[in-house]
Amino acid sequence: MTQIKALHETNEIYIYQAIGELDISAQGFVDKLKTLDLTQTVHVRINSGGGDMAHALAIYNALLQCSDVVCYVDGIAASAASVIAMAGGKVVMAENALMMIHRPWSAAVGTSDDMRKAGEVLDKFQPTLTQAYIKKTGLADNRINDMLTAETWMNAQEAVALGFADEIAGSMAIAASADLSVFNNVPEHLLKKHQEQAGELADIKALLARGNQNRIENGISLDEVLTAGCNTRAKAGEYILAKMAEGSEPIYTHSTRISTMDNRTESFMNDATDALLLRNNMPVKNASDAARAMSRSNPVGIARQHLTLNGISTDMMSPRQVIDKAFAMSSVVHHTTSDFGSLLGNVAGKSLREAYQDEFGSHEIWTGETEVQDFKPQSLVQLSEAPDLLKVNEGGEYTEGSFSDSGMTFRIEKYGRLFTLTREAIINDDLSAFTRLPAAFGKSAKRKEADLVYQVLTGNPNLADNVALFHATHGNIVSGLTALNVEAIAQGRTLMRMQKGINSAAPINVVPQFLIVPAALETQAEQLLATLVDPSKANDTVNPSFIRGLTLVVDSRLDEVGSDCYLAASPSQIDTITRAYLAGEERPYFEQREGWEVDGLHVKSRMEFAAVPVDYRGLVKLQIAQ
Repeated sequence: MTQIKALHETNEIYIYQAIGELDISAQGFVDKLKTLDLTQTVHVRINSGGGDMAHALAIYNALLQCSDVVCYVDGIAASAASVIAMAGGKVVMAENALMMIHRPWSAAVGTSDDMRKAGEVLDKFQPTLTQAYIKKTGLADNRINDMLTAETWMNAQEAVALGFADEIAGSMAIAASADLSVFNNVPEHLLKKHQEQAGELADIKALLARGNQNRIENGISLDEVLTAGCNTRAKAGEYILAKMAEGSEPIYTHSTRISTMDNRTESFMNDATDALLLRNNMPVKNASDAARAMSRSNPVGIARQHLTLNGISTDMMSPRQVIDKAFAMSSVVHHTTSDFGSLLGNVAGKSLREAYQDEFGSHEIWTGETEVQDFKPQSLVQLSEAPDLLKVNEGGEYTEGSFSDSGMTFRIEKYGRLFTLTREAIINDDLSAFTRLPAAFGKSAKRKEADLVYQVLTGNPNLADNVALFHATHGNIVSGLTALNVEAIAQGRTLMRMQKGINSAAPINVVPQFLIVPAALETQAEQLLATLVDPSKANDTVNPSFIRGLTLVVDSRLDEVGSDCYLAASPSQIDTITRAYLAGEERPYFEQREGWEVDGLHVKSRMEFAAVPVDYRGLVKLQIAQ
């Protein structure tokens, strides 16, 4: 059969029969495709053993014209059906689904001339098939042709490994129910595995039939069992028993029942969080089959599953009523924020932190990091170098040495904003509400860190000795420069090398590791660091190797205050500017509260942070006149 669904923003086309028959003709498919909203993702669900290759190629080409196509192999995609699957920008195979590719073939009757003409037609299809598979997999032409000649069968894992599919979803009943007897060359290991799954499916159906006769309100469907990841007899039995236990007090004590429900709720919440992240194209590590299956549902659908899990029927509820009920229902144990509110908050929080981690911050490359316990005034101590070792004569005593220190007093500050996930946005499955808005705040937090670090670098604050970070007294300024060149960097290196320790009059031999420049000097700096010869010299003067070993750091915040550049030592050698965070807090931290003034979820994002100048000895300023 074929079927088109246009539920909310989801467009689905089902290809569940031979290609070219009835309404799975090329014309019928294109006519149905025109009824969908092609500005949104088109979902094509496939369970077909193949069919007419000409129709399949026409369907394949029609799908290539769509902006976004996801193909799901629910059971089998063999022969011509596998070609259609290749039109998906993403191909998702059920864990127990199969795919088969082979050279085109046909049954012909007639004279020898008729046979030769049929062969010529088949030969013309071969290159087209090959290109469709190559485009999707990236495999070499000869590799694809060898696979076609051999008639290659693939399970989901093999298809993903070879590039014919991108993801694996949970097992589906329709795949286990597929009739493989119509095919002659199914590999023995795949056939055996399929038969085992068919046996498991038959047992699950038997368990389900018995369970639905025993106190399961509104019944439980096979799809519900499989979507929950219960694709074996044992898992299905546990799931059905848990459903039977709902609402019955015997056998379990009250505390045991709460614990069981909490565990199931926690598992559902974890899967639902991952599902919403997957749905909004956020990376998720080790997502479960249940989460991948749930990712096909919008937030209203997930809210329905959540209510059903807790014994509440949603059959007569509108989307708004489902969302309101989900927000109103508190956790079994925690009677504050609802489970559903926590779920949406988790999605927003993960999006926020993921964006914070992914956002590039040039300040992180050359600064150190520390944590403090509270907001009270703190002191970052720069410990002096160890005292010189003294000669010990035979029988003599060791002389005790001492360290001294220099501390910079500071306190971390709190930065934050609020944003709201409205119930309208939740019902509409607004992508910006779930991921883009929180992600924007995550990126903003990283930018705020960078702003504060570069404000210290360019603002030249006083240190603990009451002298500016960059000052002639500190011996870390190269002035009078007209350009960034080898001589300027060499002078800066010499100044850094000659810095003396807190406890000694001897140089401590600090080495520059980073060259920090404004964006306007990025290209010039790259030339300096990359070339083997001095680019400012007309002759073949060798560019010093230490310059080529510097790490380039570029930030446009420096352009706002001039053309000055900086040399910085590694924070592992000496502290320069340190990033201080509140200990034990997520970066950035978020809190959530269900709204009263506005229907929805308020999310608060905050960052406790300070940029602290610690020691001038690892920094040199190259003052370049504009």
